Amino acid sequence: MIHKWLHYFPIYESHLEPYRGRDVRLLEIGVSHGGSLQMWRDYFGSGSTIVGVDVAPRVAELAGDGIHIEIGDQGDAEFLRRVAAEHGPFDIVIDDGSHLPVHQIVSIEALWPTLPESSIYIVEDLHSNYWAAYQGGRHVESTFMSWITERIHDLHAFHSEEDGFAPNEWTHTLNGVHVYDSVAIFDKTTREVPEHRKTGWPSFDDVPGVEPGGPLEPSHQRQLDALEGRRARLRRAQRRWSTRVGARFRRS
Repeated sequence: MIHKWLHYFPIYESHLEPYRGRDVRLLEIGVSHGGSLQMWRDYFGSGSTIVGVDVAPRVAELAGDGIHIEIGDQGDAEFLRRVAAEHGPFDIVIDDGSHLPVHQIVSIEALWPTLPESSIYIVEDLHSNYWAAYQGGRHVESTFMSWITERIHDLHAFHSEEDGFAPNEWTHTLNGVHVYDSVAIFDKTTREVPEHRKTGWPSFDDVPGVEPGGPLEPSHQRQLDALEGRRARLRRAQRRWSTRVGARFRRS
């Protein structure tokens, strides 16, 4: 049996389709009746390895061809790291476990360092973060939704001008966060300090926000310098004249 919100499937297709046909390793936290493990095996093909984690011992009997089951608590970081060491590295992790924010945070923090380049981590059923029965609430700081906000800050830490807000592991490994109704997806990629460049011919005599001698490439600086010359001003006047003549010709 599979139990999924129907709007999840287009999300899956958008993010997981590139992995089809590859020998992917997928970890799903939360097995229930085992239907989704079989679904992922069918979706990714016979070369895939599917691993399920659950606290209920009875689900061990759901293991099969290409499907492995580990019994343990997702709130146990050491257990998750052991699963990753034995069956990983995982290209895809899907957290569909207890839905408790504290478990969601423990799981991603334990597994993220074990994931390879170009892997993704999916957390489902995040509406539980708004339910009191799951220690949730819109303004509760300990929820996974609040945790996501901090990771978005980390994503931008390369641009920080604040003391105490510097790039960390997340800044260097988190390439993007996609948030949908009840689903969050994290892309893992090694990131370097972002660079920016100005290229092409300036349309005007100055470039806003750049002081003389600022971060311009030498070739671009020469372009700016040339614009200050008499011939450059003459060429601009000629282009304006040609534009006006052409417009009049088209109207006639």
